[in-house]
Amino acid sequence: MKMKQNKISFKKLLVMTVCVFFILSLCSCNSTGKYQKRDIDQRIIVHALGVDMTSDGKFEVTLQMLAQQGSGSNTPIDPSKPNSASVSQIADTIPAAIEQCETDLGKKAFLGHSELILLGKSVKDITPILDYAINAQGISLGTFVAYTDITAKEILNIKITSGTYSAEVLKEIFEESKKNGTSTECELIRHIDNIENTNGTTVMPIIKKIKDNKKSYDDKESSSADESFGESKSDSSKTKSENEKVESGSGGGSGSDSSSKSESGSGGGEESGSGGGSEEAEVTAFYIDGAVIIKNNKPGGVMTRDEIIGLSFINNGIAEQTVDAKLGNTNTAVNASSVNKKTDISIKDNRIVVDINLILSYDFYKTYSDKENKAAAKKADEHIELLCKKAIDKALKKETADVFEIHSLLNHNDYVIYEEYKKNPEEILKRVDINVNLDSKI
Repeated sequence: MKMKQNKISFKKLLVMTVCVFFILSLCSCNSTGKYQKRDIDQRIIVHALGVDMTSDGKFEVTLQMLAQQGSGSNTPIDPSKPNSASVSQIADTIPAAIEQCETDLGKKAFLGHSELILLGKSVKDITPILDYAINAQGISLGTFVAYTDITAKEILNIKITSGTYSAEVLKEIFEESKKNGTSTECELIRHIDNIENTNGTTVMPIIKKIKDNKKSYDDKESSSADESFGESKSDSSKTKSENEKVESGSGGGSGSDSSSKSESGSGGGEESGSGGGSEEAEVTAFYIDGAVIIKNNKPGGVMTRDEIIGLSFINNGIAEQTVDAKLGNTNTAVNASSVNKKTDISIKDNRIVVDINLILSYDFYKTYSDKENKAAAKKADEHIELLCKKAIDKALKKETADVFEIHSLLNHNDYVIYEEYKKNPEEILKRVDINVNLDSKI
């Protein structure tokens, strides 16, 4: 009996010894391959990822990061000067282009702090980009995804002095624009959800840049725009020369005095802010102007600013939107904000009728009589109803795009039609009528 207990004790001790040895082996061994452990100084912190397409169908990927001279205890960030740098490479796939950027930099790119994925106007299919964003290690589902009417590379190369880097400024613009309804919700998770439920339909805000009126810039732009950002055969060589400027670490140009402006030269990379003088400098600032409708994962029609505000009132609600109103010969303004939304759906004469009731709160910028307040509120109602109608006419009637979450309404209210919708969404959307009713509170 005692011998049997000794055998059991020996087996337990042997198992424990093997387990301890195994754990210690795991702790002591070095990680290799894809998940190799790296110190922070061996990584490049990427704040924005830009994707353009070349004329021969390749991906040009631009990574924006903090410049070497704008980080670290010995080289502190100076918000009055441009602190960002960018590197670009062209390859058959996005991962291959990023790997080439890492080779240029001599460090691995860390995408966990990315705040923006920007698509250039040359992108005709967002599928490979979203596939990469979903499957790439570290990219947050809260990352903003947007379009630009120029190239993503050009936007990310802009040297700004109103913040640390342009992705930071663009994020602030997105957040403020969502409050007043001039931008739709544009987080990666929202796009994924919309696309999965609406056969590849979503809405992406369009980023534009403001140019100054200097004649010297106009002349420069007309003569060298294609050379700097076009889809010429020399894209690869130009990208290489720009990346060499990033690696050289030599300084960027002087910043603008205005915090809402940014300064950039014609070139890419870190040196794009070091023009030959103030007369040749390009002064720019970012803004959101409308949005592009994505259908079947491809960019289609463009919604204007007014149409996006109407869409925001219908879909997401608005925290603050200033509406102009006129009382006789006096111009005034009304601040409108969404309070509540109720949606009913019914079938009438083979038409799908969606009744949306919006409760809005109005604040006035000047004290008026009750009669004048009601008159101003009526003017605001008429203006908001017009914005909603514009959004419905453009997205639903002209583009036949499900940007009003019809799929979700049908799924919750009429599963039979929802199953039909999944087979042929465009035909179902042609049978949809949307009515918007306002109940404004003064």
